[in-house]
Amino acid sequence: MNVTDVSPIQIDQPGYVLAIECLFVLGALVSFFRVSTYVVQQARQGTLIDSPRSPLVFPVPPAIGWTFAIGILALVLSQSPLAVLYYVLVPAGIGVFLAAERRSAEYQFGLSRIGSFHLVRWMLVVCAAFFFVEIPLSNVIDRGMTWLQLAHPPQQTVVMFQQIQRPDLMVLFILSAILIVPFTEELFFRGFVYSFLKRFMPTWGAIMLSAAVFAVAHANLGSVLQLWLLGVVLATAYEHSGSLLLPMGIHGCFNFVTAISLLIEKSTS
Repeated sequence: MNVTDVSPIQIDQPGYVLAIECLFVLGALVSFFRVSTYVVQQARQGTLIDSPRSPLVFPVPPAIGWTFAIGILALVLSQSPLAVLYYVLVPAGIGVFLAAERRSAEYQFGLSRIGSFHLVRWMLVVCAAFFFVEIPLSNVIDRGMTWLQLAHPPQQTVVMFQQIQRPDLMVLFILSAILIVPFTEELFFRGFVYSFLKRFMPTWGAIMLSAAVFAVAHANLGSVLQLWLLGVVLATAYEHSGSLLLPMGIHGCFNFVTAISLLIEKSTS
């Protein structure tokens, strides 16, 4: 669930909603400056990417790797009922690849490289900083596409969520969005695709290309740029930290905030 329909502050909203949004914007602003300062500092030191913590290249023969990646992407883009197999085939396939090389997931994905406190702190800070950029960017793109008279319906997951009426189904949907979806998508797009592409191109090239694949896979014209930017952030977080848990956490936080914003919008409409 990667959606970009977080509403900007509106003066006709209920007072509690306006207060929540003001606090969120303030937190996002502070987080943006914190992350920007850190990124500039690390870039000057040459440790933002290609650092000693850089994740391992994924251990799979090129022919098998390309076949697996293209097959999974074709399944996702088909948008058929069989696309749900994506959530089974990705962890199963990656598990088989790692077992063949006798590598553990902890070793391959650096699951113990970041302590819990630092993981949660950077997960929240980076997610908030991203929203500080993403919300105005989405508004500009929405206005531009409307002016150009280009159809840009919301993502399918947003439509599905808006149509849910039962509270128990809403809870299940949100839990899936913050747990299952980030786990599977990060395992594939960062854990596999990004790490696999690093075998064939420089790190920045792999970051940009894997982010583009991530954006296109969501098949929504109105959110391609925002999702590409999110993919760049997630891949850079993985590259810099060496732990796949960080992009998983950022992704889960992003989906959670988006879901809460949709809930608030639903309750006030």
